[in-house]
Amino acid sequence: MHKILLQITLTLFVLINFTGCSAKKLYDMTMEYERSSAGLEKKSITLNFGEIVYLENDVKSDVTLVLIHGFGANKDTWNRMIAEWDDRYHVIVLDLPGHGESISSKTLGYTTTHQAQMLDAFLEAKKVKNFYLMGHSMGGAIVLRYVQNHMKNVNALILIDAMGMVKTKSQGDILVEQSDKNPLYDVCTKERLETLLNYSMHKIPYIPDIFKDVLLLEKCARKELEKVMYEDLFKDVDLSDITKRISIPTLILWGEKDRILHIDNAKLFHHTIKDSQLVIFEGIGHVPILEDPEKMADEVDKFINKMNKE
Repeated sequence: MHKILLQITLTLFVLINFTGCSAKKLYDMTMEYERSSAGLEKKSITLNFGEIVYLENDVKSDVTLVLIHGFGANKDTWNRMIAEWDDRYHVIVLDLPGHGESISSKTLGYTTTHQAQMLDAFLEAKKVKNFYLMGHSMGGAIVLRYVQNHMKNVNALILIDAMGMVKTKSQGDILVEQSDKNPLYDVCTKERLETLLNYSMHKIPYIPDIFKDVLLLEKCARKELEKVMYEDLFKDVDLSDITKRISIPTLILWGEKDRILHIDNAKLFHHTIKDSQLVIFEGIGHVPILEDPEKMADEVDKFINKMNKE
């Protein structure tokens, strides 16, 4: 992975200084490079509610992983972690509705119930069965809502700093309460972007300034849509009753320094989900997928290997 990052940095240097590429084009090229390095190909499928864009590799494996990103993120959040697996698993990663390149509409409905229904439509269309379902943050709440009605389709759950439990307020919760503008979606200045990054991650990976400019423009342009999604999400995000009924093996991964969702929530998930194990990442914040993709991939490997032996 370090070699890949070095190659990306050198490529950026050449493109910026000798070709005059726009920042957005450079960003898109870098994401394409990351996908290629992870063996992922971009695809799309049209469902009754609109188009879903997703990434998939062509690995033939007994293990299929379906990965669901968090609020304001997209399919490329997972690229670096997937690259660590060296083609061991069949992987499907989608842009949720309202995110990335998938359909975006303020009227679509973004409660966890609606999003789980749209996830089900995607999986049915793809004919995906007997898979490992992994969700980060909001994605964790969506996969929990999905297994409420489709547990028989899922071999195991992997929850990463997941929404769905509220035991202790986080620093992020307090920041939202005290801010006149929601710092999770009302991000239209460099200062607010830095605040979002610092609250989201403890071990922030290198992000070139020109990429921060791209992220800022895209985040600001999505402000009104993300406001609708955020308000919808909190209409049914309490999933504590569902967790008590989960009977499939569940791996809970959590950053010790998570400022968005308090670590007490991880312990509550572990307490209420019967067949679960909890792994805490020291010195990591809310997004271990980006902060330490190698460690993330390793813990998932261990979990799958354990499942295969049982």
